[in-house]
Amino acid sequence: MLTAWICLFMAASMPVLAEQTVDDDTDTIIVRAKRYVTPLAVPVVSSSQSNTTVVTSKTIADNHYLSVQEALQKVNGVTVTDQVPGISSYIRLNGDDRVLILVNGQSIANAQSAAYGRGSVDLATLPGVANIDRIEVTKGSGSVKYGSGAVGGVINIITKKGNKNSTTLDMNTGSWGTHNYTLSNEGTRGNTSWYVTGSLNHRKYYKFNGDGYNTDQSRGDFNKDSFTARIDQKLNAASSLTFDVSHTNSEGHGSTFGSSETDDLIHLTANKIIERLNNDYSVTYHFRENTQTPGFLRYFNDYSQNYWTYRFHSRTQGVQLQNSWKADNSLITAGTEWTEDTGTNAAAGYIDQKRTNRAFYVEDAIDWGKLTVTPGIRVDDNSQFGVHKTPRLAVNYRANSKFNAYANWGRVFAAPKLNDLYYYLVGDNKVSYGDPNLRPETGYTQTVGFTYQYDAKTLFNFSLFRSSLDNAIRWDRGTGYSEVRNLNKEKKNGVEISMNKTINAAWDYELGYAYIHTRIDEGDGLGLHLDETFNRPNGYHAGLHYHARAWRANLFMTAGTGRNDTYYMNNSYVVWDANISYDMNKDMTLYAAVNNLTNEGYDLYHNYPMSGRYWQAGVKYTF
Repeated sequence: MLTAWICLFMAASMPVLAEQTVDDDTDTIIVRAKRYVTPLAVPVVSSSQSNTTVVTSKTIADNHYLSVQEALQKVNGVTVTDQVPGISSYIRLNGDDRVLILVNGQSIANAQSAAYGRGSVDLATLPGVANIDRIEVTKGSGSVKYGSGAVGGVINIITKKGNKNSTTLDMNTGSWGTHNYTLSNEGTRGNTSWYVTGSLNHRKYYKFNGDGYNTDQSRGDFNKDSFTARIDQKLNAASSLTFDVSHTNSEGHGSTFGSSETDDLIHLTANKIIERLNNDYSVTYHFRENTQTPGFLRYFNDYSQNYWTYRFHSRTQGVQLQNSWKADNSLITAGTEWTEDTGTNAAAGYIDQKRTNRAFYVEDAIDWGKLTVTPGIRVDDNSQFGVHKTPRLAVNYRANSKFNAYANWGRVFAAPKLNDLYYYLVGDNKVSYGDPNLRPETGYTQTVGFTYQYDAKTLFNFSLFRSSLDNAIRWDRGTGYSEVRNLNKEKKNGVEISMNKTINAAWDYELGYAYIHTRIDEGDGLGLHLDETFNRPNGYHAGLHYHARAWRANLFMTAGTGRNDTYYMNNSYVVWDANISYDMNKDMTLYAAVNNLTNEGYDLYHNYPMSGRYWQAGVKYTF
């Protein structure tokens, strides 16, 4: 069947009439419109059908972020949850960790997923940010081409294509014996372009505010090296090949904290050895580039190996084919994919556990002037959980150049990850185990909102969102154990509001607020009740930016209130971060940053404290 689909799609890849120029990156979420740009992030003012924000390479460079999690933490409504900062990090969108993470439109989800939770990609395992062109953050349901399990949203990391021939060295040092080195090289020769990066990262330990803990220091050390390469080969005016490779290797110590039996403090129980290896690569053939109807054929292979008390590894590989057609006022996109997950966790008793998923999807963007309607459907055939159909409908109304309203609704189907089914770990006076009898999650998500540009200096964004899941998979962490189960139901609803304002040519700021209300039915006869384990029911964000001549400075505030202070250290927290940079000349920049200026003591993951105040200073030189 897969062969037949491929033949059909390739036969339909002939050029069509009346084609117009669009984005070269045919495998990305295309964002193309006039937009109001701030130095931090770009809420898209376009004919968008979702709540989308773009973090640009300029934002990353101006703030000298070292990691994807650093860049995402500064986006309103985003929560990055660290178990041990720099060692393990997962993201939440709309209060949900069911987030799909893509690189150039291809999922990099780990078949085994997080040890505890529904996150599928540990941000700490990603390479640095030197090769990133932009990060597109879409909250709520994404396109049917990306699957139906992303309840919180979709993050698409778009990497840079090689351009001018240059080499850049970025070096910095900071608190806790931290040293980071990144070397990148880009260039073109004939029809070939490349962008290559390599990084070395080292930290001896990390500290946190000891209020609520009987120690203020965790080992939390690591040595990490990473390498990325993107090579693009132009075949002709309408087609090209792209080869992507990403490697990270890290070793160090994570930490385990527990409640003291003699007092109310949280104490350090163990510094566990952690080793991680990630090797990902893909080859993509792009056809009908620079037209309204691009397509691609891709093979990908993602490998992950981890040691954390026990050794386990997984591999996800597959083939994707996507094509598109233009007919009158419709743009039809259809695709098929085959994916195989293989996982091994010898301690849990499963070796080379395999499952496959075959999928077909189609969506039609119908343009009726100011109104665009996009119906779509996806059919997945999972070797373990059978056939499931997940439709989606998205609309937007572009009243004028300053106002766009949108709404979307999508069905959800999410199979348990391998760790949910088979995870097993014994150590540190704790037992953790999965459940092979778990049922898949099903339900729906919906979002409605608008973007309004009040004037040339002011942009407002507003969205309401809601999700409802049956058989929601939940990891419970108790004293001496962690286990997974299906809830009867999980319901979330919330609101997100943001404003971006330019004061003058040198100053601008943004303000944001997000509210999330979560209720769960645990099947105990009590019905729906408040879930008090969410780490930020009320989220606040602010940023102030200065940029004039050779100077740039940024101040950020992130806060959370309404937390359960019997589950977390406190019911609220406020964190301030600041950075400053100076361009010595067109090739050299000096910079410094201080995060958690007030040394706030808080946690975003139960019993795991976040970093205390820390600084870094560095230099970036291009030659």
